[in-house]
Amino acid sequence: MAQVIIEDQYQTIIRRTWDTWGRTIVLGAVVGLTYWVLTTLIGHYIVEPIACKSVTNAAACSNATPLAGNIAAVLVAALAVIGMVRLGIARPIIIAVGAGALLWDLGGWTLGLFWLEAIAWSVALYAIVFALFGWITRYATLLTSLIISLLIVLIIRIALVL
Repeated sequence: MAQVIIEDQYQTIIRRTWDTWGRTIVLGAVVGLTYWVLTTLIGHYIVEPIACKSVTNAAACSNATPLAGNIAAVLVAALAVIGMVRLGIARPIIIAVGAGALLWDLGGWTLGLFWLEAIAWSVALYAIVFALFGWITRYATLLTSLIISLLIVLIIRIALVL
């Protein structure tokens, strides 16, 4: 007669290799570069021609880059989910939504920077945020990952306002 042995049925942390976490960080860096490229393209070819066509809309014209950054954040979050699914990274929506929520106003933060410096900040911040949420999503229960991610987003967003 065969004996069935069940080991640690209620594991609280999903075992991840350093390879998976490294792929998450590298994907975050690629997403950061894609964010900057999309922000620049959307800003120059879509938002600025619409917002800056008359002199009376000076406030809307000065807000063109942050608006383009917000549009690009949504687009790169969708692309990041597709990339994470292809790479086999667990809970890609939590990582993408968390990164989008934390870096929502990145276009405004990098507005006056030299283009190389803006790229560096975009790549670094997206890589760090993907690393953070990639580490948080290793918890086995979805509810735990969601609650911790939500708390992290709230704490950091409140700290950015202060």
